[in-house]
Amino acid sequence: MASFEHSDDFQQAIMLLLAKAGWAVKMPSAQGTNGSTPPKGYDLEAIRGNEVVAIQLKNYRVPIKVPQIEKFFEFLELPIAERFTKGFLITSSGYTHSALTYFQQANNDKVQLALYRDNKVIRITGHENGIEPPRRELTYLGVFTCKGGVGKTTISAHLAGAFALSGYDAALIDLDPQKNLTTLLGEGVKLPGLNNKLGNTVTVYGIDEWDDRHPPDVNVVVCDCSPVLEANPVDLIKKFSYCIIPTTLNPLGLNKNGHVIKRTIEAIRRVNQTAYLFILINNYFDDESNRSRVLKEEYQRYFAELSQEDERFKFIDPEEVAIRNSKQLFYWGYHIYSGDRYQLAFNPVGGRCLPKADFLNLLDYLEEHSNLEELKRH
Repeated sequence: MASFEHSDDFQQAIMLLLAKAGWAVKMPSAQGTNGSTPPKGYDLEAIRGNEVVAIQLKNYRVPIKVPQIEKFFEFLELPIAERFTKGFLITSSGYTHSALTYFQQANNDKVQLALYRDNKVIRITGHENGIEPPRRELTYLGVFTCKGGVGKTTISAHLAGAFALSGYDAALIDLDPQKNLTTLLGEGVKLPGLNNKLGNTVTVYGIDEWDDRHPPDVNVVVCDCSPVLEANPVDLIKKFSYCIIPTTLNPLGLNKNGHVIKRTIEAIRRVNQTAYLFILINNYFDDESNRSRVLKEEYQRYFAELSQEDERFKFIDPEEVAIRNSKQLFYWGYHIYSGDRYQLAFNPVGGRCLPKADFLNLLDYLEEHSNLEELKRH
């Protein structure tokens, strides 16, 4: 919960603490150097010696998520922010585990996260400060649609990769007869750890290798399903806590895929009545805001009735979570031609990486819009 009812009170408290620590604090100018309105990238400017710090304040009622950190990174890369030696993001409500994972993986020396508690500002440096992933029982997720070509394999692989980044060992089960997952990842990959930790694995299994009675030592199982429902083992579909149904946001998307998505949902529900079903937009162009808004509203209208009938079905607003179009994902798979090692479209450590941000953001969304504990009791 937020510590202050009003954001102005939070701002005043932070200004007072900074002044006591010897910082000169001022508000952003109403106008930029050329007379224009500066972007809303920071709330306070703090100066001490040679340091000029942009401070962004978040007095939310929920923890800070990946997009808020990513947006602050972006602001500090703008020409208008060149004069700042550092950026501080201070919140009164904490950070999600995925947000802290993203921050740590970005390895951005210019940005510092902090938490306001008991009239103190506490710096957060990452998981090495004792922030560990929450305990997780074995969880099954399916990525499924009754057609191909919508990015199902890409989403399966990188969703498992996001779990691995977050501290969980993940299994990928390749159910698609084309075996693209096996072609792209072989037996699997290991994601590098940080701060002298081992890191976590994504291991690929064929259905003939997977034994539900004696599963390997993993926390999460992601299934890249066959587009033919009958080709997927019924016992496995019954275990899904989540099912991701990918599609694209384009003018012909509903005409081409709308009925396919409804048929997919009906097929899943004949076998599994408790899984949370999410439609996820893949290959999203977030720079086409007006066109995207119009298309998004059409999709929302199309699925509105189904959302009312099935409380565990949701069309994910792409402005909240989507898999954005990026060069990293477009060229994922090039390693099978170049002879490089098997890999995901995640940068090693450091630098901006849209897939890393998007899939970690998806993890937060799944947890927030479902009740995993209730599912475990069924």
